[in-house]
Amino acid sequence: MERKATTIVAADVVGFSRLVAHAEEEVFSRLHDLRHTVIDPAVTAEGGRVVKTMGDGLLVEFPQPGAAIRASTAVQRAVAAHEADRPEETRIRFRVGINHGSVLVDGDDVLGDVVNIAARLETLSPPGGICVSRSVRDMLINDETLTITGQGMQYVRNIPTPVEVWQVSTGVEGDSPGQEQRRSDRPSVIVLPFDNMSPSIEDGFLADGIAEDVINALSRFRSLFVIARGSSFVYKDRANDVRQIAQDTGARYVVKGAVRRAGQRLRVSAQLIEAATGQQIWSDKYDRDIEDIFELQDDITRCLVTGLTPEIGVHERNISRSKPTDSLSAWELCQKGLTEIDMRTVGSFRNAYGLFKAAAEADVTYALPHALLGRVHAVRIYSGRSTDPQKDVAEGMKHATLAVQLDDRLELGHATLAQLMTIQGREADARAALARAKALNDNDALVYSVQTFINLFQPEPDTYEMETAGLEAVRLSPQDPLGWSFHWMLVMSIWLRDMELGENVRHYLDPAARLPGAETFVHIAVAVTALKRGDEATARLALDDALKVRPNLTLHTIRHAFHFPKWPALVAGVAPQLETLVEMGLPSE
Repeated sequence: MERKATTIVAADVVGFSRLVAHAEEEVFSRLHDLRHTVIDPAVTAEGGRVVKTMGDGLLVEFPQPGAAIRASTAVQRAVAAHEADRPEETRIRFRVGINHGSVLVDGDDVLGDVVNIAARLETLSPPGGICVSRSVRDMLINDETLTITGQGMQYVRNIPTPVEVWQVSTGVEGDSPGQEQRRSDRPSVIVLPFDNMSPSIEDGFLADGIAEDVINALSRFRSLFVIARGSSFVYKDRANDVRQIAQDTGARYVVKGAVRRAGQRLRVSAQLIEAATGQQIWSDKYDRDIEDIFELQDDITRCLVTGLTPEIGVHERNISRSKPTDSLSAWELCQKGLTEIDMRTVGSFRNAYGLFKAAAEADVTYALPHALLGRVHAVRIYSGRSTDPQKDVAEGMKHATLAVQLDDRLELGHATLAQLMTIQGREADARAALARAKALNDNDALVYSVQTFINLFQPEPDTYEMETAGLEAVRLSPQDPLGWSFHWMLVMSIWLRDMELGENVRHYLDPAARLPGAETFVHIAVAVTALKRGDEATARLALDDALKVRPNLTLHTIRHAFHFPKWPALVAGVAPQLETLVEMGLPSE
């Protein structure tokens, strides 16, 4: 079969089954009348042809998007006028979706993804409205007679990745109260071309290269929708207000940057902006010597990504925290659950689990809540909170496995599997799952944190690998809500290597204790090291902090909470200090 470039219009009747059930013959008669008096003349006038009819719908081909828009708008307005005197519930209304691209030609029929996406766009259109693809919008961007509004990235049935949707105003659009749309609330980001502030035009290629690398790196985070380079670079060398860009693209966040070169020094600055308000959320600058230009570009990209992604996460959680739970989407429920789990209390774990479960029920095809449910079970074990580790492993594996089945490219699903397999003693399987997670996104700090846990559960841990992975997690996400745990695993790497908890770990332990969310055993370690150097005042304060985090903490809990092989020996090494803490107020049982 040969191919050709064409514009495809898919249209169908809103609520067709309901209309037919109410008055079958009358509805078909009215549709026949509309076809011959309104639809066919409009299609013919713009050089189109009806490819086929499908009961309540039509598939129409036009040579160009402009012709398709003109014909579709004329039809929508004429149908609205034709039906205006009828009761709202009996009016015939059409939804329209338009796409442009290369189709397969099979006789008089046309086939392929372009046709499929046009049909899916039609399901997203309001009654009397028109939804178009990015390709159609880009071909009509200079048509000042049209009002085209970005609708963001949206999921459509049987299309594995979200589709960028735009709505063309017809003036007769209606509400669609019964329409079920799976519009994603996950944050969408557009990285604009970086400005070249250097006198040399050659440095413009470097600026473009950095922006493109940032787009590619951010695209590996499944929690983000990143506008493609072809769409973002439309704004190159154009002065656009970020709020207009947000309206055009549906982006929630805009990344802007600039590159300035002076001799052998390069300065790259970047900003993260909330598009709807124009508010700057984050900014930073990076000064580097120019030696290996490719190594420099990689370094700057890593720095930008590790600055951007945590800030987006924090901002999203703040937004979800301010909303009542019953109005949250599946994405927002996950963000609110992450806020809860970071609090590390019995109640917050329970709340987080309930929120993740609600997210999974709100969207049964969404992998993230299942990955997070699996993670809750893993964290219960790793934090010494599990009363039944075998049950937590079984439940966690069920959710993590389902997450991977739903979305094999979600690195958190594979990382969670690696954690749970580690607890089961399946080191080879855990490392394979970790390798998959790292291949999907080697900029995710949590992936490196999981690598430290894999070593923690080995009879003879590779403490150097453990320390290297922990340092990489800190480097990738220095402001991460789990930053305390990254530092704590660095403490563990030294403690396991030396079989000694004292001044040798202070450079990792002190930051772990200062960071928000630090678990109770971090404070106990601070108390132990303080007692070893004779500082009872600091030990008492640290014990108080430990009991604030976990009021039911006891010496028995400390001795038996953890299930990795070296823990009994580590506890035995600090037994005198633990007994002193009991004298200071730590309950024995």
